[in-house]
Amino acid sequence: MTRTGAKSPKTAHFLHGDGLLAAAGLTWTADVDGQRRRVFVVITREARDAGGEIHDRMPAFLERDLWDEWLSPAPLTVKGDAAASKSNRTNLLLALDASSAAIASTIRTHVVDSKVNNTRTVDPGDPTLIEPIGS
Repeated sequence: MTRTGAKSPKTAHFLHGDGLLAAAGLTWTADVDGQRRRVFVVITREARDAGGEIHDRMPAFLERDLWDEWLSPAPLTVKGDAAASKSNRTNLLLALDASSAAIASTIRTHVVDSKVNNTRTVDPGDPTLIEPIGS
């Protein structure tokens, strides 16, 4: 779900594909204010799908057959071989781009009731939250 429009009120949208949407991310450990913390980021790209009508960026998505490779803890760097290291990074980025483009082509969107964003008063299990409105 994403929102568009002026600061207030915004229009709520439900974005969905043909199945589970798995966003590519990265994580590492860093010192934050003197404490070791896990840091997480979601990789984004230019929106080239239904989401592009709503926002100019979208998560980079992983097709199921890329999950294991993406999640592999094996380093892409080959010690002493800069060309192989670069090739490994390039190949994974190309696979991510192809995967994300394939999933992006399945994404659809529709406007939903803005109550979807009010976690204090709405039952998050209510299936009507993602029903189209205004159609």
